[in-house]
Amino acid sequence: MSKTFLRRYFILSPFIILITFYSCGNRNPDVAMPLQAEASAPEGKIVIKRYEKALFGLDKKHLRGGMASLYPDFSFFLGGQWQDTMNMLRIYNFLNDPNIKELYELTVKKYPDVSFLENDLTDAFARFRQAYPGKPLPQVYTYVSGLDIDNPVYYSDTAMAIGLDIFLGSDVLAYPKAGIPKYKTDRFTSDHILPQCMLSVSDNIIRVDEKRNLLLDQMIAAGKALYFLDVTLPEVKDEYKIGYTAGQLAWSQKNESEIWAFVIEHQLLFSSDPQGISKMMTDGPFTSGFAAESPGRLGAYMGWQIVRAYMKEADGITLKQLMENTDAQHILKVSQFKPGKE
Repeated sequence: MSKTFLRRYFILSPFIILITFYSCGNRNPDVAMPLQAEASAPEGKIVIKRYEKALFGLDKKHLRGGMASLYPDFSFFLGGQWQDTMNMLRIYNFLNDPNIKELYELTVKKYPDVSFLENDLTDAFARFRQAYPGKPLPQVYTYVSGLDIDNPVYYSDTAMAIGLDIFLGSDVLAYPKAGIPKYKTDRFTSDHILPQCMLSVSDNIIRVDEKRNLLLDQMIAAGKALYFLDVTLPEVKDEYKIGYTAGQLAWSQKNESEIWAFVIEHQLLFSSDPQGISKMMTDGPFTSGFAAESPGRLGAYMGWQIVRAYMKEADGITLKQLMENTDAQHILKVSQFKPGKE
């Protein structure tokens, strides 16, 4: 799977898969997410529909009729113009692309059954809806994204789509063949599905002040997303929540004081300088200015610890109130954050 293929697929994938999302605060503002799913899951229980199995199970000789049969259950993925000749050709080419077929075969081999994910998501959404009782239970779908690594999960209030081909295992050869670096593929495991799903939910509820763009603001926003995982996924290990290896998490915990001193010494905390913000918030194999053993996104890690401290110090603050608080300086002040302090 070449880098050329990867770039070409990313350009064509919205048209090949025909996902018509309606934007609802998702991380990718160019993707529209639906206002509501066509079919809702039973109240209280997550039910997953396997779009990839349905799509690849079609008879390619009678593709148009097969697609019509999918529409009632998978209209979420199909635009109103799916029967257009060019769209049908794209679907046909998608199904016959050897790289896509490889990803599909790996996906169904790795995940012949997703009942474990139904159960885990049911528990996570039960916790989420305790804080947000008005939120509906989404209809959840899985699909083969063609390695849409920047958007492993899409979510709106009523629908979630999970690209299972992003979670096949860190040792899957299709990933390095596509030119994906190891620090990313280390997270492409089944242990990271739940955190990615609930991070996509947090995108919809975290409020930000667009006029504030200091490093501290970005740190606290990232920290709130990770704290949301603390609440909804209490049994998931911290390294899976933030996407670090166990060694990288241990390094971050050991070096909290040094990280904080670096931020203060370089006057980054209240800076809006893009270079300084990028140093602390951009994903990468390590954070520039620190040891090679350090992980990327140390700003997100530190923001997480500040928010955790804030929720210990703030009396009676609900999860919803935390998510809607856009005053990062207030959160830092109340937190009485001291690096390295439990």
